[in-house]
Amino acid sequence: MRKRIRDASIRTKLICYSYMIITPILLVISVCLFASNYRKSASAEREVYQRNVENLSDGIDTMLGSIIEFGTYISINNDILAILSSADQAALNADSQLWVHNAPMRTLQDMIALNGQIKTLAIYPENGVKPYLRCTDATAYISGIEAIRETACYRTAVSKRGKISFGRVSKDGGDFYQANRADKIVLYREIYDRAKQKRLGYLVIGASAEKYIQLCENSLTADAAGIVVVNEDKNVLMQAGDVDDTLLSELLECEGQGSVPGDAAYTVYRHTSEQTGVTVYELVSENGIKDNLWEIAKGPFALLFGFLIGLYPILILVSNIVSKPLKELCRAMLAFKQGDFEQKVKVGTADEVGEAAACFNQMVEDIRELIDTNYVMALREKESELNALQAQINPHFLYNTLDSLYWRAVNDGNEEIGEDILALSNLFRMVLGQGSGIISIANEKALIEEYLHIQKMRFSENLDYEIQMEDEILEQQIPKLILQPFVENAVVHGFERGGESCLIRVEGKRDGGWLVFTVKDNGVGMTKEQIDGIWEVPDTKRYAGQRIGRYAIKNVRERLALKYHDGFELKIESARGVGTCVTIRIPWEG
Repeated sequence: MRKRIRDASIRTKLICYSYMIITPILLVISVCLFASNYRKSASAEREVYQRNVENLSDGIDTMLGSIIEFGTYISINNDILAILSSADQAALNADSQLWVHNAPMRTLQDMIALNGQIKTLAIYPENGVKPYLRCTDATAYISGIEAIRETACYRTAVSKRGKISFGRVSKDGGDFYQANRADKIVLYREIYDRAKQKRLGYLVIGASAEKYIQLCENSLTADAAGIVVVNEDKNVLMQAGDVDDTLLSELLECEGQGSVPGDAAYTVYRHTSEQTGVTVYELVSENGIKDNLWEIAKGPFALLFGFLIGLYPILILVSNIVSKPLKELCRAMLAFKQGDFEQKVKVGTADEVGEAAACFNQMVEDIRELIDTNYVMALREKESELNALQAQINPHFLYNTLDSLYWRAVNDGNEEIGEDILALSNLFRMVLGQGSGIISIANEKALIEEYLHIQKMRFSENLDYEIQMEDEILEQQIPKLILQPFVENAVVHGFERGGESCLIRVEGKRDGGWLVFTVKDNGVGMTKEQIDGIWEVPDTKRYAGQRIGRYAIKNVRERLALKYHDGFELKIESARGVGTCVTIRIPWEG
């Protein structure tokens, strides 16, 4: 196959190679489109399911909330509390309608009628008073508190000390009823006195489970889905849809949201109500989600095959046009690559290939002209600039002169002036005397100290400065003069305030894999336009004799980019009247 392609015509090679290159790219694009569409579809479905669970939880909270309010009203009603805390049980029990005569039971009956879902109400006093038992669906309550105290639900209510609990009661009765006519959701709790010190009674409110189950069934979002609602103790209150017992037991053993093991994979969505403590689970079979894969994949892969088929006639046409002059152009380009700048390609057509040949000829001519003129002239100009810069200051003459002045000042007793001259000499020695562009942080720190010492001599007590460098970083090598231009800028702008004091703080530390330097001042600050102007200095001002030039700051960024490429950060933050903070982050090289 390789030999056939190698010996084939250029037109055939163009077609084969184009398909070999384009097909994987299109395949990757199609796969990416499919993955993106699938992620969006899956994410949208997850949001829908989660929102559905939250809405269902809110609906259940609303229905349970009315029962909670009803139970709260009973638990705080003064008349009812008076019956529950009465010490004269015999007198109360002598009245066959003691609850109607001594408590607002008719009001409670009206509330039950308005609520609609409440079917039973039972209040069991702890002081021996006859319980209040009310049923609207022929349900038979357990008649005495003694039997109630033997139930697990009663013990749970006692342990929760007045906190509301919910349970599910089926038709067989359970801990609340002797005979039950329909499934119910039951609220039960202990009633305490105002001080929460003494148990007064046991409250049981039963509501029809039919409306809750109907609400869950209406909330099912898929055929292969199920809904389970459990209380704080992981006991099932209601369920709807496709949920088997094994899956349900596994669900109640796990916490959070994820896949549940079993015969079929399910994704579980959950929401726990802060108001009632009830948790709603929705189990969605992943089989239903996978069925949508083919529907999602149709579009991208149909686009792939359609594009590959439509590409063939286009490649045929293009290869015929390109193949003839292409060989000559390639030969000329190869010769040009090897250094033959006299290459010329004969232009025989006016199409794109002909234009490419003409452009190649012009490019060869322009490059040869650039080499002969601009490049040579640029080198000479740079040499002239270098010579001019070197001629500006003769370092040895400057050092010798400053040393002579230093010793003369010391001999004359002017030690303070001598120290200032020595600081200036050290500053010039560090700036001009070290040929290397890389120095240690310790040397950079010393340079800044000498510079600020000189400025302190100039501005006296109006200038304060702090230089803090961690000992760990002092031997680290950094580009020379990346901090001093910003210190000088801080001094200049700090004293634009007039007679106000200027504080400059220079800090250096290691932050993980980075070296972080900051130069802060309390000067007049800059606007955003002034900061942007720093980076737009034209080359004509490159050697302008400014006291501090914007080019020096721009030069710092250029040198950092040359050494660290994109692996550094130079940030200037400033506000008028507040000051300026310069932050430099470069890699820690150890």
